[in-house]
Amino acid sequence: MARPTSRWARQFCLAGLAGALGLPAQAASVDLAALQDAAVGASWDTEKLYAACTRLALAPWPSHPVTRRAYLQRMDGAKASCMAHPQFLATLGALWLEEGEPSQALIWLERALLLDSGHLGALADHALALAALGQPAARDALALEWRDRADVPTALRERLSPALFSASAPLPAVRLGGAPNGDWVSYRELSVLGGYESNLDQSPKLAEITLTWLEGPQNTPLPKPLTPRRGAALSTDFSWQLASSPATGRIVRVGVNMGTRVSPAESDTNWRHVQLAASVSQLWMGWRGQLDLGGAWVAGALNEPYRILRTGISLERAALGCGFRVSLDGEGRTQSRTTILDGRAVAISASSQCALWGKRHWTWGLALRTAMDRPVNEGRAGGAQHFSSAGLRLQGALPAQARLDAGVRISRVRDREGYSPLLDNNARRKLSQSQFSLELSKPLELTNWTGLEAVVQLSAVHQNSNLSLFRFDSVSLYGGLRWAW
Repeated sequence: MARPTSRWARQFCLAGLAGALGLPAQAASVDLAALQDAAVGASWDTEKLYAACTRLALAPWPSHPVTRRAYLQRMDGAKASCMAHPQFLATLGALWLEEGEPSQALIWLERALLLDSGHLGALADHALALAALGQPAARDALALEWRDRADVPTALRERLSPALFSASAPLPAVRLGGAPNGDWVSYRELSVLGGYESNLDQSPKLAEITLTWLEGPQNTPLPKPLTPRRGAALSTDFSWQLASSPATGRIVRVGVNMGTRVSPAESDTNWRHVQLAASVSQLWMGWRGQLDLGGAWVAGALNEPYRILRTGISLERAALGCGFRVSLDGEGRTQSRTTILDGRAVAISASSQCALWGKRHWTWGLALRTAMDRPVNEGRAGGAQHFSSAGLRLQGALPAQARLDAGVRISRVRDREGYSPLLDNNARRKLSQSQFSLELSKPLELTNWTGLEAVVQLSAVHQNSNLSLFRFDSVSLYGGLRWAW
């Protein structure tokens, strides 16, 4: 995959564009969020709106991947108001190219060139995007055309003519991480968080339980009352993803994720997991179809180890300023010893993500899911289970480059058969769970630690059930560091 150089291509024509519009050089240093609010204001006339789009497009190029992602989201939110602005569209395409999404970049770069066919930065990024999709002819032709120009930045010249430069002098990385070779790009992320949980084992608080005997219900004291285990814990998570684009519009991804949680005072509640995943997607006439394969292994002192195998297909499309996705997936769960608990599930999901009204640098999302989990062996308590959930998510930029990610999810589980003759006359179990999560993150501007950010996470879970054995509450608060490279 060709390594994009949208940052340098942008600088190639920045001074000339600013001079043509009569803008001062310091216009590029204004606050992005404030500019975006101005750009989408209904009271602005065309000239002022165009100027606002210009200032937003000429803001300083982000110094590291985290701020680049925030800049991209703000630009993407303001695009509806800047569709007639070639520099804005060229910068938006350049950001998508830097993120390793050449197909998405082409949409905006081609529109920029329709408005301004001589836009040098858009021409360079357009050629590099095509090369990243396996069509290097435009890149090679541009390199030949510009070979005698003295104003082409050195880094851009190297990108346009990679065969002419030594492999011992690597070019800047693609996307958020490094490039192991010319065909694959890489993204790694490590987080280390410490905090406190009020219910490490998701246990109910029970001193007695109502059992149904032949003579009727009877309150029976538990030999050892159930109480939630609480205490400090350390959570670590590492993921590594690789992606390649072997053909136009096609992206292949593979990845691994490993995580663990350790509580020094309650080591019985420790757990760990490993997950492998692979996908292939194809873009066709604005639609993107994707096939997913994955497997996960989960273990802990209080939980019998088990594995999950998953397959799924999905369809995505951008429309009406939003992204929409529908998927169908199947999942198989296999216990290491208690095979009567094995199950097979089929699920249908639908989700969307849109810009927030009036605050285009904020997004909100809605996700719906329904599933049926059927036992592999007869005799599983409760039999088949029906699952449904609905979730809302809000993401956006805060002052001082901080970001907020908050979500609420409500889920329901219902068994088709009675759970146990001893519990409420063999009643069918019903579960309802409410979850709230909030994350605040802020990049740390450290010279030798590009991509490092501080993270604070708060989550709360409330689960109710007609059977008291399955009721619990949990609150957790974590803080630490996350590093992407």
